[in-house]
Amino acid sequence: MIHPSAIISSQAEIAPDAEIGPFCIVEAGTQIGSGCRLVANVSVRTGTVLGSESTVYEGAILGGLPQIANQPTNPGNLVIGKRNVLREHCTLHRAIHEGNSTTLGDDCLLMVGAHVAHDCQVGNHVILTNGAMLGGHVEIGDRACLGGNSAVHQFCRIGRLVMVGACTKVVQDIPPFVLTDGATALIVGLNRVGLRRAGLSRQEILDLKAAYRLIYRHGLSFQETLQVLQEQFPTGVASEFATFFQGGERGFVQERRSPPRIALRVHPAVDEIDEEESSPVPRRLAG
Repeated sequence: MIHPSAIISSQAEIAPDAEIGPFCIVEAGTQIGSGCRLVANVSVRTGTVLGSESTVYEGAILGGLPQIANQPTNPGNLVIGKRNVLREHCTLHRAIHEGNSTTLGDDCLLMVGAHVAHDCQVGNHVILTNGAMLGGHVEIGDRACLGGNSAVHQFCRIGRLVMVGACTKVVQDIPPFVLTDGATALIVGLNRVGLRRAGLSRQEILDLKAAYRLIYRHGLSFQETLQVLQEQFPTGVASEFATFFQGGERGFVQERRSPPRIALRVHPAVDEIDEEESSPVPRRLAG
């Protein structure tokens, strides 16, 4: 169903069962999949592909031009997967260069005012809470969750199953499976709640704990750490954790200094990682 007030290009490809609400604008060169719903006042710009069964709320703009000083003559695309929910005033921009795409996976939730800049690659089941912002070329792994008003610097990577605290300023890569504190933007331990919800086994979590200790608390050089990790964890989630440190170009977020023991109850994940002792100085890993 298409509302009479909607402005629809004759060159847009819209599934017969898609619902286009009042005052929506759908430009030429767009695709809207089966079962999609544009609630009202949604703009779908040229170069946008919206996967099936997705819902887009009021004021959202999909496929806007990249926010760069020199606008490209032939920008790339925006490809959005299936079953996504994009709440009010979300903005997702096309890639800079023709042939490239900004991508959003399946089953994601972008809350009010979330922003995905040009050339971002966002995985499946990702949650961007109110006001979360991704700079250009950011990569977000599956099932990551960014807290409200978080901002991610261009070219940063955030790994799978990461939980980023609210109001975090992310300027370096965050490895998978960890929890970061919004006040300091530093790692405070494994995202144990997220790991359990994702179905990781007890042994997998124990392997991650061992890899975590080795990276942040063992005292080896960066190259020595990578070599030991490859030897001890050739496969599995711990291997995925270790492999993350072989890529990137911005360095890696540090572990937070352990607060006084009396304050550990505020962030129990720190205590759960290593109940015996904690390094007094966080270890910095250069990219």
